[in-house]
Parts: sequence; C-alpha cells; structure tokens
Amino acid sequence: MNLLKIFLIGFIVLGLSNSCSCRLSKEPDGEVLLTDSILAIYQDSMAEAPQKVLDVFFEKRLHMQDSLCFYLLLSYESKCYYYLNRMEDAFRTNKEVIRYCTDHASFDRSRVLLAEAFNNQGVYWQELGERDSAIRVLKSSVDILQTVRNRSILTSVYINLADCHLQKGDYPHCGFYYRKALLVADSLGLGYRDHFAIYSGLAKLYLELENFPEANEYFVKAEQIGNSCTPYERYFFSNTRGNYYYNTKEYEKALDWFRKADRITEAFPQPLYKAIVRGNLGEIFILIRQPDSARFYLDDARRLFGKAYEQPSFRYYMDGLYASLALLENDLSQAERLLSSAHDLNQVNPLYTYYNNRRMEELYYKKKDYRKAYEFKDKADMLNDSLRNVKVRNSLAEIDFRYRQDTTLLKMDIQLINARDEMSRWKTIAYYCVLLLLLSLSASLCWILYRRRKHEKQYWIQMTTMNRLRMAVVRNRISPHFIFNALNIILPTFRQYDGLAYPIRLLIKVLRGNLFFSEQIAVSLKDEIQLVKEYLQLRLLGNPDRIRIIWELPPEIPDAWKIPSMSVQIPVENAVKYAFDPENEEACIHIRIVKKQGSLFIAIEDNGIGLTADMQNRQEEQGTGYGLKILRQTIDILNSRNKNKMNFIIQDRNLLEPGGHGTLVSLVVPLDYTFDL
Repeated sequence: MNLLKIFLIGFIVLGLSNSCSCRLSKEPDGEVLLTDSILAIYQDSMAEAPQKVLDVFFEKRLHMQDSLCFYLLLSYESKCYYYLNRMEDAFRTNKEVIRYCTDHASFDRSRVLLAEAFNNQGVYWQELGERDSAIRVLKSSVDILQTVRNRSILTSVYINLADCHLQKGDYPHCGFYYRKALLVADSLGLGYRDHFAIYSGLAKLYLELENFPEANEYFVKAEQIGNSCTPYERYFFSNTRGNYYYNTKEYEKALDWFRKADRITEAFPQPLYKAIVRGNLGEIFILIRQPDSARFYLDDARRLFGKAYEQPSFRYYMDGLYASLALLENDLSQAERLLSSAHDLNQVNPLYTYYNNRRMEELYYKKKDYRKAYEFKDKADMLNDSLRNVKVRNSLAEIDFRYRQDTTLLKMDIQLINARDEMSRWKTIAYYCVLLLLLSLSASLCWILYRRRKHEKQYWIQMTTMNRLRMAVVRNRISPHFIFNALNIILPTFRQYDGLAYPIRLLIKVLRGNLFFSEQIAVSLKDEIQLVKEYLQLRLLGNPDRIRIIWELPPEIPDAWKIPSMSVQIPVENAVKYAFDPENEEACIHIRIVKKQGSLFIAIEDNGIGLTADMQNRQEEQGTGYGLKILRQTIDILNSRNKNKMNFIIQDRNLLEPGGHGTLVSLVVPLDYTFDL
C-alpha cells in the first residue's frame, strides 16, 4: 500500500508540474503594492496618531489611479475621523466608499471593501447609541462576506454584533455572536489577536449576568494574550476588569484597574472614554470614603462628558454619584435635592434606579425618618428582585443558546465523521482500480522523474557557476591585492598628514567591503547599512553638505535580518552619481527601512532629476549598469527558489505624484526568505 501511495503521489506531482509550467503568474501592480505598503506601515498608528495618519492617507490617495486603491485609503481615512471624534466626517467618507462599492459590486474585491465599510458604519452607529441601525448594517456585512473568499474581517463583524446586543441587554444573542466569532477566528487561523477581544467580551457578558467565576475565567484567558491588542481593546479590558472587582467589592483592585484604563485614555482623542473611567474612579473613592478625591474625579468626568452630560441616562447616573458624595459628607439637603430631581425613568437603566432607591433609604435613615427609609428599602428590594429575575431568565436563555450551538457543532462533527468513513471506502475502491495503471506507468514515471531531476541539478550547477563568474568579473575589474598592497605601503608615509591618512584608510575599508560583499549572495542588513554609510562618508568627503542623507531605521536590527548583497549600496551609489544636477542645493536621499507583517520594507528615495533623465546621464557618463542588472538577476534566481517572493521596483516619482521629481527604489524582503542556491 505504501508503494502504491508513492506512485500515486508521483503521478499527481508530475501532472501538476507540467500544468504549472503553462500557467501565467499575475503579480500585483505598482499601486496595489504601494497601497499595501502604506497600510502595513501606518495601519496600527491610527488610534494613537490619527491626524498624522490621515494626512498621509489623504496625500497618497490623491495620486492613485486605481479606483479600488483610492477608496481603500478613503475607508481608512474614515476610521481616522472616527478616532478624532469627527463623526460627521467619518460617516461622510464612509458613505462615499459604500456608494462606490455598491456600483461595482460585481467584483470580489469591491464586495470585500463594501463589507468592511458596513462594519465601520456599524461601529459609528454604535458609538452614537443607535444600536438597531448598527445591528442592521453589521448583518448586511455578514451577508456580503458569505459570498466572497476573503473573510478575514468576519470575526470583527461578529464581535461588533455581540457588543451591540450586550449594550441592548440582549445577553443570549451577545453570547451567540461572541462564540461565532471565536469559531470563525479558529477556523480562519487568525491567531490570538481577535481572541483577546472575544475573551474580554465574554468576560463582560458573564459579569453582567453576575456569573463571577466564569467571568474571571475569561478575564484570565484574555490577560494571557494581552500583548497583541490595540489601545482601545486594552482600555475596554481594564475598565471591565475594574467593574469586575467593583462588583466583587475588592475596591483596591478595582482602583488599580481603573487607573490603568485612565492612563490608556490619555492618548484617545474622544473624551467620552476618559469621562466614563473618571466617573468609575469617583465612585470607588466614595466607597473607600475619600470624598476629596471622589469630588475631583466626578467634576472632571462631568467636564469631559460635555454635551453628553445632558442625556437622561448620563445625568441620572452622575446625579446619583454626586448624591452619594453628599451623603458621605453629611450634606443631606444637597443629597435630597439631587435624588429628588425629576427624570424620565423610561430612558434610564433600571440598575441606576435601584441604586438611587438605596441612596434615598440612606438619606432618610440619616434624617431619622425611618418610615420613608423603609418605603425606599422596600422599593429597592422589589426592583432588585425584578432585576434578578431578568438576569436569571437571560442566564437560562444564554445557556440554551450555548447548548444549541454546541449541539449543532456536535451534529456537524458526526456528519464529518460519516463523510470521512464514506470517503475512505471510495478511496480503497479507487486504489484498487488504478493499481494496474500505476504499475504499468511506474517504470516510465521513475525514468521521467530521474531525467527531470538530473536536468534540474545541471541547471542549478550552471547557474551557480554563472553567478560565481559574474562576481569574478566584478572583482577582476581592478587588481584588488595590488591596490591594497600599494595603499598599505604608502599609508605610513601619509600618517604625518592628518588630512590624508583618514581618507586613504576609509578608501581601503570601502574597497574591502565592496569586494567582500561581491562574493556573497546575501549579507546581514546591519552590515549592508554600515557599508553604505562608509561609502557615503568617502564619496562626500570633500563636500559633506552637497547631499543631505536621511536615515529612518528600526530601533534594533537583528543579525538574522538578511538582504541581497549590495541591494541598498547599488541604488544609493546610483543616486549619488547620477540623480542630482551640480546646481541642486537641496539634494536629499531618504533611506527608510520598516519591519511590518513578516517582511522588511526598504525604500530609497531621492529628489533628483528622475528616472528618465537619470538613465540619460548614465549613458553620457558611460555607466555600464552592471550593478542593477546583477541585482535583478540575483533576485530572479532567488525568487525561483522561494514561495514568498522578493519584490524590487524602481519608479519615477513624477509618475507617482504629479509635480514630484526624483526616483523611488522599493525592496520588500520576507523575513523567512531563503538565500540558498
């Protein structure tokens, strides 16, 4: 049976290899690659620096020719407006994206963007308290994602649906959507980033249901994977964890978590989040009997709420906290005034009404009016019983939803097991049916594979030899040993001249580096950067201010980061030699290196005469262009040995942004790239 499997696999591999040779690969065009690079660099910075990211997206979008790239960047501009608390602009730009995608819904990528735009709109409606509208558009996003292959945002949509139902007090549907999000995240293999938001949401759900052991279990799960979450997710978790300890009456721990949430909101443009945390801090300080601190945080919360403070629910909640503070300070008249204010209780959370009845009970007890104190105690107890009954019903409904989900999954598992058994029987029949055919073809198949492997081995031996000869040509253009020996002989003579010894020593170092790198297929990024810096220092020795050099590098560069040899040196050297007119007093070369999504993004940008004029200058100066040719050929050879391809693009900035000038050289190197030939 094992021999049979080997023959079958070989036959399939041969067929696939022949068919693959006839298939045309379609690489992404320059604008798609540029858009992906921009999003990879700036996407995670939107929450912390939304205005800066918005300016970058707006500038790049204006030069986009591809409509889908244009509206993709516009979608992210909408998110930046949301983080800036400019909700009207967020809705306006998002509606433009929806309008475009609706008109082009026949394309798969447009439908994916439309689903994401609906997801954004659901978040915006939820922020404004319009939860029914939010649920409607989020369900539309789910419907669209069922028709496309790219469902990477489906988990996010389910999480937002769960949050909406949680805010409505619909706990069964909240748990239902959180568990669907968890199932999708596991099936799509999206890692643990979405798991943090899901576990945090489930923890809040069970906290609302007063199922504290299960809530704590999900809090602990979220804490174990909390390093990869966004600032808003960390805020949500910290605030919810503080509420957990508030409900379990562990006020010191609650205070620690609310302070963490307060520190996180320092970077948020929206004041509402900080207002909520400040209100929670004020309530904790009331409970631990520190009225001065409580008043400070309550006053600051009222200031931060702004216009939202006049909403009935917010006003009722804050008046109750101020009444508790007045009771703590024995200011009974102020407490009675606040607690007796007229409010529309239909727009108020019943839990707040329960707390206010307790406060009225305490007020009249202190006033020694025990009859009224007992009346309000009776009202509070009745309301508490009603709230408990609602929570019990919600808990039972949530358990029923969970049971039905688990039963559905169990039925699916049984169906999969039966399908596997049926498939196994058909496989056995198929094995016996093709056995004679495989035996007859085995000899010829083995011979073809042997010949193919032999030719492939010869091909790579030839390519390796060609590369070595090519490097030898580069080395043999000069007599390196003669130059080094001559320079080393005359160097002691120049040591007495401080102005000459250092340039000659630097020249020797640059020559040695170039010759050493010419023998390597790949070098560490750190060594390549050092070589380029030494070259620039030597090249600009006589006039260091002629060209301004800007380096934008990661804080740390591990030795394991590899790039093709001289892949930064050659573009920089070409820019120095050909890009600038002698009269250019603002010559600048910008070298930017960023690590994002498992790849190194390297950009070498100058503000010179541009790619077309640059090529003309090379011809006039009799430049050979061997450096770029060898670099391109090396990348092509290496790409044929790697699944994840390296991208090397040279673009004229005049074509990317009208009015611009200069050249942009982009290199994207996957971190798991193999440089073995």
